[in-house]
Amino acid sequence: MSTKWGLDQAILTLLGCFSFAQLSFAASGVSTTTINVVTLAKTPTNLTLDKTAATDTSLPLRWDANGNPSKTGYTLEVSEDQTNWTVVQDNSIDDMEETVSGLAGNKMYYFRVSSFNQDSPPKTNGEYLTGQFLTKPAKPPAPTGSVDGQTITVNWENEPGTTTKLFDSNDQQLTISDGDTSKTLADLTPDTAYEFYIVHANATGDSVPSDKVKLWTDAKLPANLRVTDSTESSLTIAIDANGNPSTTQYKYRITTIDGTAVDESDWTTDLTYNFSSLSPGRYKVYAKARNNPQNPNAKETAEIELVTGTVPATPTVETVPTEDSITVTLTPNSDPTNVEFRIVLQDENGQEVATTDWAQAGTGWAAYELKHTFTSLQPNKKYKVLGEARYAE
Repeated sequence: MSTKWGLDQAILTLLGCFSFAQLSFAASGVSTTTINVVTLAKTPTNLTLDKTAATDTSLPLRWDANGNPSKTGYTLEVSEDQTNWTVVQDNSIDDMEETVSGLAGNKMYYFRVSSFNQDSPPKTNGEYLTGQFLTKPAKPPAPTGSVDGQTITVNWENEPGTTTKLFDSNDQQLTISDGDTSKTLADLTPDTAYEFYIVHANATGDSVPSDKVKLWTDAKLPANLRVTDSTESSLTIAIDANGNPSTTQYKYRITTIDGTAVDESDWTTDLTYNFSSLSPGRYKVYAKARNNPQNPNAKETAEIELVTGTVPATPTVETVPTEDSITVTLTPNSDPTNVEFRIVLQDENGQEVATTDWAQAGTGWAAYELKHTFTSLQPNKKYKVLGEARYAE
């Protein structure tokens, strides 16, 4: 302990023999290294599809800058499997939309968008905005169909992964169920064209409409063939259209009772027809309809038939009066087969006094001959006698 203390004292004594000067320092000039640094762009946001403009081969996409300023570049890539990517927009400056084309219909595609700053070369933050979008279905093939009278069956093909919609020519959607491949429509207007088309729809939207199929219903058999007017040499007949439109065409023909052809009309849309230059007698008349000439299925209906006749030739009337009676004899002037006769007695003013029933020769009052006597008449009074003939129903 005493030895260390002695050494310290010696050192202090020695230092006291020296004097020290005060020291100062001055700063030097500055050397500088400058490096240009660009911050990275933010990952874009809100990748969306314009479904209205999308098609079966293209997808129009857009995204938001997410606060990135101008001079930001964007790269868009597409993939079918999320493994192999193809660049469709490469570092396009300030371009935040792109329509990707050359795609397949009703198929899912995957997309990713990256951003690049304005550095040289541009740099990305390595992150992606991603999304997946479905193309619309391709245009479907036109439906087909069949016709049975006034019933139409429409057939079509479905596309997996889509919903089929069926429309008529007025663009009205018809009710069908998922998975249906046909629809039957009954009680349609006869002899009329109907058109149908389909679309295939998925989550993105509807396909382009298919081509239309045009199907014609058949004309219906006309109805209520009847005589509306007749003379000794003519017959006017009429029919009801039975639901056929005004464009439906009809044909009329007439034969003798034994089937010998007499006359035939051309095809016409008229619902009445007049046969002229006939001989008094009984006839068979026929009417039928056919499909519209524009209908590729040329088809005629069966015929409807009516047995009728012209007005028989007026009979000759002979009278033998007495004081209180008149005997009338009729003589036919045409074939009396199926002809009914009647004798009418009128006063001079045309008021009916007495009449026979309608009767064919050999029946009723005409059982033996076409003769009848009116009795209990007033003497010396004027009368009118009418001899009438008609074809029986």
